[in-house]
Amino acid sequence: MAAAADLVVLGGQVLTVDENFTIASAVAVANGRIAAVGDDETIRPWIDPKTDVIELRGRTVLPGINDAHLHLALFGTSRPPFSLDLTVVDSLAALQQAFADAASEPPDNRWLTGHGWREATITEYAKGVAPHRAHLDKATGDHPALLEHASGHAVLVNSAALRLAGITAETPDPTGGQIVRDHAGEPTGMLLESAGLLATRHAPPLTQQQRLAAIASAMHTLNSLGITSVTDPIVWPELLRDYTALHRQDRMTIRVNTLLHWGWPSPTTSYERLKLALEYAGISTGLGDDWLRIGGCKLFADGVPTHCTAWLYEPYPGGGTGHLVTEGDDEAARYTELLNIIELVHQHRLQAQIHVTGDRAADAAIDGIVRAIKSDPWPDARHALIHGTLLAERSFPRLAAHGIGVITSSLMKSHSGASIAPAIGERRWANAFPAGALLAAGVHVADSSDAPVTFPDWRRGLATFVGAAPHPFAEVPSALRLTREQAIRLWTTGGAYMEHAEHRKGSISPGMLADLVVLDEDFLTVEDSALHELTPVLTIAGGRRVFDAMVV
Repeated sequence: MAAAADLVVLGGQVLTVDENFTIASAVAVANGRIAAVGDDETIRPWIDPKTDVIELRGRTVLPGINDAHLHLALFGTSRPPFSLDLTVVDSLAALQQAFADAASEPPDNRWLTGHGWREATITEYAKGVAPHRAHLDKATGDHPALLEHASGHAVLVNSAALRLAGITAETPDPTGGQIVRDHAGEPTGMLLESAGLLATRHAPPLTQQQRLAAIASAMHTLNSLGITSVTDPIVWPELLRDYTALHRQDRMTIRVNTLLHWGWPSPTTSYERLKLALEYAGISTGLGDDWLRIGGCKLFADGVPTHCTAWLYEPYPGGGTGHLVTEGDDEAARYTELLNIIELVHQHRLQAQIHVTGDRAADAAIDGIVRAIKSDPWPDARHALIHGTLLAERSFPRLAAHGIGVITSSLMKSHSGASIAPAIGERRWANAFPAGALLAAGVHVADSSDAPVTFPDWRRGLATFVGAAPHPFAEVPSALRLTREQAIRLWTTGGAYMEHAEHRKGSISPGMLADLVVLDEDFLTVEDSALHELTPVLTIAGGRRVFDAMVV
């Protein structure tokens, strides 16, 4: 007779997402792990009076969703009450009103901050008006104000913030960044890439209590979407301590795989600083437990197409090819620096996940990984490129041959298309994030939201890659599309593989962590056009209900 289970689900359509994509109807959970999977009659013996029994009535069960690139803490602090939500702002008048309202509240020593604006969604900017501090000054007065771009690679600040930061016409551009200036050489308030740090480092930080509250709120939102695991790709020492505090308080409802970074909010990584940090850290990939682990290091190669800072072979329509954001006086020096920091991370047995959006930057990152592996073999490094927005097809065989993964960003097809497409041209945008071609070439792929760059809705990402996203800029050429089975693997087993965790999670199999999401609909038969409207009604993490909206 089977031992008693803590939780049992019966009468459903359980898509195990195992190697054979087996379909079952019931699952038994004990001690936070999957104890058994099968039909109802096989699982019923696991039930005793203390077992939590869930009758699914035909609903679909999937493994808990794993977002392979999601800034968990930043997602929490980018939302009210910690920051104004600028994703809904559609005009300068609306932007000014939002900040005027915030400035009218009693001051509490905080800067006025907002997150999520895009040029394409603010009418005046979409028509060609350049973002400028003057657009904020009248509404904010002497309150310093900082607006973080949705991409995370630029900020717009007002005149008060420029004064407090000491940014003037004489201030030089920092390595890897640009202070945008007007025809007279005066700062406009737009700060690109590492230049943003010149202002953000002056803003008073949130208290730890506020930070923990923001993270907990973000976890709850993710649980409501069926998400049980994320890789947080920029974790600095203070944030790692925050995650550790939540873990010790038993408040984790999301499993967090961390990528360490010692320079944020600047994307520029100093070799010397990184070398010093790693010499004293004494850590490597895999340190931690099933709720909080060290996954590796986050590195930046280039910027983003929106601001023409992605490094390309073919020039942008308006001229220029972007650049690497590593240190160095010219591209040759920056290229050498990139290769050196990749090798440094590799030598310390930390997985390197590298932000690349341009095809030229991708090739440079691949060069660095290949050099590191050849000089110091590590068979299971699983280094990866993040985004791989404009990867060239000629690079695919090198990725596959050296076990280099790609973490795509399907949600950017709809959220960022209106900004990126004009910057790089329709042809290149149509072929962005080539997940289908990468899989066909034998490359390991996982998908992600990059929240708060986008809202972390895996359903919309799924719909995008099968060719059914409800947005004109999200069209994926038929040759690059995925089957439904391939798409869900990118949000489950794909993310687990990138974490070296495919033997612990990502599928519903005996011995795996008991992370599940229940959908109201039949995942296999719902129309492609309705995939983005799937309804998560129950989320289980480690055998516990962390979100429950299921109506019996």
